[in-house]
Amino acid sequence: MVYFFYDILVSCIDFILKFLSFFLKLVREELQKRKRILNQIFSKSAEGKFVIWLHAASVGELDQAKALTETIRKKNKNVFIIQSVFSSSVKETSFTDPLADVYFYLPLDRAHAYDKIFSHFQPKVLFIMAWDTWPNLLRKTSQMGTKSYLACASLSSQSSRKNPFVRSLTKASFQYLTGIYPSHKLMAKEFEGLVSTNTDFSVLGDTRFESVLGKLESKSPNPNFTKFVSEQKDFLSKNKPVILGSTYGICEERFSAYLKGHSDEAYYWIFPHKWEENRLLEWIPKLERYGSVAVFSKLTPGKPLPKFILFDLMGILAFAYQYGSFAYVGGAWLHRVHNTIEPAALGLAVITGPKIANAPEAIVMQELGGLFKTETEDQFVEKFALLVKDNSLREKMGKGNRNFVVENRGASDKIYNRVFSDAQN
Repeated sequence: MVYFFYDILVSCIDFILKFLSFFLKLVREELQKRKRILNQIFSKSAEGKFVIWLHAASVGELDQAKALTETIRKKNKNVFIIQSVFSSSVKETSFTDPLADVYFYLPLDRAHAYDKIFSHFQPKVLFIMAWDTWPNLLRKTSQMGTKSYLACASLSSQSSRKNPFVRSLTKASFQYLTGIYPSHKLMAKEFEGLVSTNTDFSVLGDTRFESVLGKLESKSPNPNFTKFVSEQKDFLSKNKPVILGSTYGICEERFSAYLKGHSDEAYYWIFPHKWEENRLLEWIPKLERYGSVAVFSKLTPGKPLPKFILFDLMGILAFAYQYGSFAYVGGAWLHRVHNTIEPAALGLAVITGPKIANAPEAIVMQELGGLFKTETEDQFVEKFALLVKDNSLREKMGKGNRNFVVENRGASDKIYNRVFSDAQN
């Protein structure tokens, strides 16, 4: 019965979107883009290979999928990988990655939306990363005899999936899953009452940790940053800047509130989420009330470093954390917190805003004591000041975070070994 009402809801959404597309260019272009890319994938054939479908909601979950795909390809050469995403925050440029054979945006979850995908590719296994479990997709998977797994599974205590109607739908759709593999033992408790007795359930970790660690270990930062670090070797041996990563305007307001009430000797490296010229040029004079300010690309070699550096080049943040004392990670005052694994992997304490419910790693880091989630500006200022002053607290939180990341390495192998010993039989 819950599926009946869900299908009515999806049909209504479908009608509304198509209606709006006649009047709104953005909606029309979005629908056309998704349809165009979906149709393109049928020009390719799996040619008798073992087909595996991975689905990711957005950018973070796509990183999880890529880490698992790398492991699958290393262990099995006779595979054909199809990769879907839902959010348009994943740009088409990501679809050029050769890890998968085809990429597409998942269609709206109508009852027959996936018929052609299944008939054309005949996937044997479907991995859904983290949480994006579309009910009709799971039901269709079961009907077609495809084994489906929720890998790196996460569910927060505040999730909307726990309200009565959505909970009923979640429980009904979860019965079609072959396996559910939570990202951490602290996350496993959130699935109580939702998992069928026939579903394999085991904590196997989060593949995103491998993705982050692999990036830090095998890739290099922007060459300008490498040169900068070399020139500032003596300075960095004595000073560890506070890293403010992925900042938005509201993040900068919170930080300004801290500066207004506190004087310190710290240095700050600030990485805006987007370099918006007008906003940042307006902010610089405000920062200058509290110390010297410079933009990274305009630093003068040989001059002492300013108290505040605003980084205006890409490809630096993840590698800059290794030089920091602790990290603020933005995004959580608006939509959802950005990547907290990167600073944790490099042994930093983390502070952020309130919206971490869709970031299981951040939830676990908070429960383990490595992350401060702040709900108000006053609380942010209080916790931020505490981290600036208390070196022993920073080191304790950072050590815990580093251990958390390292201990969770190897999730891809665990998932592969759990699934593929039986999947091809």
